[in-house]
Amino acid sequence: MIQARFELDDYTIRVLDVIKGKFGLKNRDEALKKLALEAGEQYVELRPNELVLREIDAIYESHKKKHGDRKMTNEELKRLLNV
Repeated sequence: MIQARFELDDYTIRVLDVIKGKFGLKNRDEALKKLALEAGEQYVELRPNELVLREIDAIYESHKKKHGDRKMTNEELKRLLNV
């Protein structure tokens, strides 16, 4: 992990302190990470977790083996939704 020193203005410090308090974080470092995660998606797409993708693939393959490419009929869907 990279460590850096920043000079922050009063407004930025207040924003980080509000985020820190609102989410019960330990310090401004965690508040900055939280802010980056929430606002950063507008600028940089998060990389998907490789293990999660493998797990999803395994679930899909298991489901496909069990059920094949069978389609649900309208009646089955209505029964499932209690309509």
